[in-house]
Amino acid sequence: MNTETSVPNRQSFVPRRSRRAALVRGGLLAVGLIAGNVAVKADELNFSVMESGTYDKAAHEIGEAFKAKTGTDVKIAAFPWAVLRQNNTTDLISGTGQYQVMSGGYYLADVYTYFAPLTAYIEKDNYAKGMIAHLLEPGHSEWLDGQQIGIPYGVDAYGLLVNTDMLKQAGVSGDFKDWAAISAACATIEAKLPGVSCFSHSTGNPEQIGAFFFSGYDGPYLSKDGKYQLDEGKATAAAAVLVDLWKHLPKNATALTFDEAHQLFKDGKVAMCVTWPSFVTNSLDADNSPVKGKWGMVKFPGSGFPWLSLWQLFVPKTTTNKDVAWAWIKAFAGPDNAKKNLVEHNIGSVWQAVYEDSALKAKNAHFWPALLDGFERAKNPPLSGEAQDFLTNTLQDIANGRVSAADGIKAVNAKWASLPVPPALAYAAKGAGLQAN
Repeated sequence: MNTETSVPNRQSFVPRRSRRAALVRGGLLAVGLIAGNVAVKADELNFSVMESGTYDKAAHEIGEAFKAKTGTDVKIAAFPWAVLRQNNTTDLISGTGQYQVMSGGYYLADVYTYFAPLTAYIEKDNYAKGMIAHLLEPGHSEWLDGQQIGIPYGVDAYGLLVNTDMLKQAGVSGDFKDWAAISAACATIEAKLPGVSCFSHSTGNPEQIGAFFFSGYDGPYLSKDGKYQLDEGKATAAAAVLVDLWKHLPKNATALTFDEAHQLFKDGKVAMCVTWPSFVTNSLDADNSPVKGKWGMVKFPGSGFPWLSLWQLFVPKTTTNKDVAWAWIKAFAGPDNAKKNLVEHNIGSVWQAVYEDSALKAKNAHFWPALLDGFERAKNPPLSGEAQDFLTNTLQDIANGRVSAADGIKAVNAKWASLPVPPALAYAAKGAGLQAN
């Protein structure tokens, strides 16, 4: 179902250097923006969203109905995750006002001050009624200075998909306490099923390695005094597991796309797949899928938390007609299109009623219990874009043997000591139990 978290959520390569600094130095020219408000027609609304074949496709469909009802033409600006993140940030910093509604998540914390508060709209329409519990609370959706600024619309949590036939043949139960247990099971699977690799993962998107660390690490991300800091012992242990785990990826699989990782699982070349479920579950259950009826999802391992992808909608302060922006938010993210968005586009619903649909519950019994368990346990790491970038790039160095786990985590803490913690993330960290006592 997709974060960002959320998202959900789901990311592409992000360089080590400060994203915001890069934007200020040169990014404005890179995306062809000029400071100053862009003229927007009164009957037009520009919406920035992730290009995924899910969110953007749903937006186009809902946009047509929205225009027929309201007369407002919704222009969909769809980009890959990293470009979406850059374009949104650039637009906000420059004050261009190109987008009247933006799709994003917690990684935009450095620019939250550019977003309009939406609390009054939520209260006026009783918008929270029927939403999954806690999703509008700090630590899940986004707040600033006591005001709600983010409206959830797509929820996902990292999942562990398994080929149930293969695990049965290998004598592996699928009940994994942690990633070390999976690594041990991988050795068994590969020994008993010659030619099969243990698992696939989108290794070509380096930041996705965070899913393994966030679930394997059960320590704080902020120190008692509110600075970025990992518990060195716990973090080193969580990172060290990656070295052995990475040995069980398919050969020459250091740069897999999401589609390639999913195809390996679908073709029966791997026994498990670690991914965002919403990207692939529909295709696995398609009539032409080789694994239809042969796959499921098991509880995501680890004593930390599954990575939450909770996509949210934001309204920049530069948006002149916020009433129209709110109307679009309700049309795109509200309960009216929730079931359709899930069934047709696999967009994880934030509305409880969708999961109480008896027909859907029966159809999805092979993975919904683990999926919903993931939703309940999932969190976002309270990290700015720069802090998360440095961590995940370092984890890549550790997993691929370029640096030891101990040295890598020390480098992370050293780098983090120089990074400010956005107030909104400090607030979220405390609320989510991710700050040291």
